[in-house]
Amino acid sequence: MTRFLELVISVLIVVVLFVVVGLFLPSRQHVTHMAETNHPVRQVYDTLNGFGRFGDWHPLRQHDPTVKYTVSGAPAGVGAQLDYNSWKPEIGKGTFLITESVEDEKVEFVTENQAYGTGKRHRITLEPRGKIVNITWRYDVDYGWNIFGRYAGLYLDRTVGDDMKRGLNNFTGLLATMPNYDYRALDVAVTELPPQNILFVSTSADRNITAVENAMIEALKDIRSNIVSNGLVETGGARLITTNFGTDKYTFDIAIPVARKDAAAEDEGDDASAEEEAPGDGSETQSEVQSETVAAPVVDLAPPAPLEGLKLPENVQLGVSYGGRVVTAPYTGHPAALPLIRDQLRSYAAAHGLQLQDRSIDEYLTEIEDTSAEEARFRVYWPIK
Repeated sequence: MTRFLELVISVLIVVVLFVVVGLFLPSRQHVTHMAETNHPVRQVYDTLNGFGRFGDWHPLRQHDPTVKYTVSGAPAGVGAQLDYNSWKPEIGKGTFLITESVEDEKVEFVTENQAYGTGKRHRITLEPRGKIVNITWRYDVDYGWNIFGRYAGLYLDRTVGDDMKRGLNNFTGLLATMPNYDYRALDVAVTELPPQNILFVSTSADRNITAVENAMIEALKDIRSNIVSNGLVETGGARLITTNFGTDKYTFDIAIPVARKDAAAEDEGDDASAEEEAPGDGSETQSEVQSETVAAPVVDLAPPAPLEGLKLPENVQLGVSYGGRVVTAPYTGHPAALPLIRDQLRSYAAAHGLQLQDRSIDEYLTEIEDTSAEEARFRVYWPIK
């Protein structure tokens, strides 16, 4: 009996010491780790400011390759949310929610999971220094009066901290696989492009602007003469569709969207009727009319009616242009910069987790021969899945 009492007293002393020591441990803990990259700060920010590439850099999948992600809320920035669920008990399930976002400066995530503590916050700040961007990741957690949590906080840098270091290594490695172009000057949008009947010529030229323009002019002459001879009309600007932008040679298609004159006239009539009906009978309020005005147009992705019976020479072909989702941006300036605009769109797509497909499309909004190079206007498209 004496030995039993001694054992009980010893256990009580250990428990009391555990509690007393725990009360003097910090109730809040934080850990910070840093990395750097030579990629543009906007690309770094965009990659962090949503969950399109989260699975490619965050270490959760290294702990459990089968972890399930569910994205909800805003597509990016404040309100974007990712829920995860793992069969491994040490990972369990939890949530990442973006609660603060300042462009090119910082992104803050609030985390809820089964680990000790509350108020779990990940703050990643970006600091450009010349061509280098410093990335600082800080994690804060509040254990309150949870004694076990306070003890767990002593090992925070070996648990959460190791994951942060692993995540930063993954993140900078992911950036290294992306096209390294700064797209901050572009007004980029993700939209849809309708498929259209086109007449096109496949050609190539030496990779210099004069040779490319001469090849385009010759191709456009052939296409437009066949538009007239076949009773067609142009329904859009000329398009340069890149096949291979090689070191010495540039291979591409020149295309013009076309339709039969009667079909184009019907489309114009439908557009005019829609414009006449848009104001309504006067019963709409001004805000209702404005809402209808700014509503995004519905893009018809159905294939166009085929053009049959055309008489075309061997070099001019009939086809259907790409229809579907695209990442796009307008550009005004010298056409020699178009390859850079395409690369900037590739960089944007990589940061947002958009997978490119097909070929890039440069739509000429001004005629090559009628406008000086500095005033040339374009819209560049790149199809995405």
